[in-house]
Amino acid sequence: MKLLGISSAALCLFMALATTANGFAIIPSSSSSTSSSVLFYESSSADKLDNRFIVSPVLQQVYPKLLEWKQEYGHPNIPLGTPEGRKCATLRRLHIQQKLTQEEVEWLQDLGFLFHSLEDVYEHADFDDLFERLMDYEARHPESNFQVPKKCAEDPELGAWVTGLRRLGADKVDPKHAQQLNNVGFAWFSKSKCGSKFMLQYKALTQLVKEMENDGKTKAEAIQIIIAEDPKVKALVQAQKQIEAKGTMSETRMNYMNQLFGDEWTTLV
Repeated sequence: MKLLGISSAALCLFMALATTANGFAIIPSSSSSTSSSVLFYESSSADKLDNRFIVSPVLQQVYPKLLEWKQEYGHPNIPLGTPEGRKCATLRRLHIQQKLTQEEVEWLQDLGFLFHSLEDVYEHADFDDLFERLMDYEARHPESNFQVPKKCAEDPELGAWVTGLRRLGADKVDPKHAQQLNNVGFAWFSKSKCGSKFMLQYKALTQLVKEMENDGKTKAEAIQIIIAEDPKVKALVQAQKQIEAKGTMSETRMNYMNQLFGDEWTTLV
């Protein structure tokens, strides 16, 4: 990376270079109020940005630092413990809320910026705030039984949060949060998936494991007994193991297997 100080009169010439196909990008520096300077470095097409398309004020503030960080560290994911890192966290939440434009999202993705997975939404969101919004949604849709769609037009963040909760499962969220959700009758399974063969088996096995735990067995002991005594369960685990080995298992299916059988489930059969 090389810094070059240039006069205001020359700035327009250098800005013109940024839009050509010569492999260079130019970012204005705010280090001086009396003269202009630029950060001038060789870049890939993903590192170039005509900031005129930016709508988000947060991205407008942080995009020069994203480019600098990628140039120095090979990625734009600035740690949270910095002002710019906190702006990155805000960008991730804006993405969940669908408040970034498609052009902004695509540029960030091309740059290598990591957005939250749906499971991460639970970790980073304010539980009390989202729980209140969930109850408001249920009041407006009393027939829904908490079936908030993943792509919820009226509250995208709530849809992502509910989907993330279900993927994590009651065992992997804060026990106080799980209890609070159970107290209002939160449905831990989506209706859209409850009819699939896998989900029917999954629900039946989950119930069986809970019954055995109530009888004094540990979860690991219950799983071992079920697999040893029920060929259908063993076949289920073997089939999922083959899918996982091929690299074609969805993240959602992997989370369900981890929740029920444990993170080392591929070693059970």
